[in-house]
Parts: sequence; structure tokens; C-alpha cells
Amino acid sequence: MKKLLLPLAVGIALATMGMHAQAAEPLLFGGKIGFFKPSGNGNDAGVNIGGMLGQKISDNVYWEAELNLGIKDGEFGGNRDWSVNSIAGYGVYRGDGNVHLKAKLGVVYWDDNFDENTDLSAGIGLGIRAGSGLIDVEYTRINSYTDYITVGYIFHF
Repeated sequence: MKKLLLPLAVGIALATMGMHAQAAEPLLFGGKIGFFKPSGNGNDAGVNIGGMLGQKISDNVYWEAELNLGIKDGEFGGNRDWSVNSIAGYGVYRGDGNVHLKAKLGVVYWDDNFDENTDLSAGIGLGIRAGSGLIDVEYTRINSYTDYITVGYIFHF
């Protein structure tokens, strides 16, 4: 967990710089819950929770920072418990409309029971406007063997 603190601090610092540069646009803040699944047969999914901070840059382009933490271990390679934590920064495209496409590309630092690294990460999903916020349903590829499937709610403030 200590290895996540430095990337988290850097992410917060970058987000703060972005907040000052885009002060006219409201911030987005949300939470998510989902499953992380290691690739391969015989591997079972675990459960993760996460938080997101973001802001609109231009018409359909946003930046988002995410922190995801494993809260229930999955199973990797038979009997081995496995969980993954990650922190990421993304450039995000959101389409127009009450139901819209969401696509993201960015950099993620991940740490699991066996390894840690920084990789490119990409995701795709649907955004659904609900009340004063958004429901996001996403699939995100964290690294060559880890997928996240999440559902979250995002507030504007």
C-alpha cells in the first residue's frame, strides 16, 4: 500500500494544477464498484471499489484520475489469492446525449500480489445521465492480464 502513496500524491498534485487551469468547469467526483478478473481459465474475479476525480477540458474531452482498491480477493492459478490496487490518469471522451459512449486512454500504476508496474490503460463504456450526475458502466484493461468491469456514480460540484 505504501507504493500507492507516491503515485496518489502525484495524481492529486496534477489534478490540483488542472483545477486551477479549468476553474470555470465543475469538478466531477464519484465512486465505483466492480470486479477485477485475471485472464485465463480457472481464475476467479475479485471485487474492487474506487474513486474518481475529473474535469471537462473541452466540448467532449475530460481528464480523470482514478484510485481502485481490491476489497475481496480473486483466485489466480488454482489456489492462490490475488488482488490488485491501481491509480491512473486518463484522457476521456464522452459523447453527447443522455446515454453516451465513454472512451478513455491513459497511464496506470498497478500493484498486485505478484508484481507491480506502470502501463498504458484503456477503457470503454456507457455514460447515462441520471438526475444531477452520471452513471458510468465501464470495461477497463489495466494490464496484459487484468480487466476491470465497474459501475459508478459521478457528481458535479
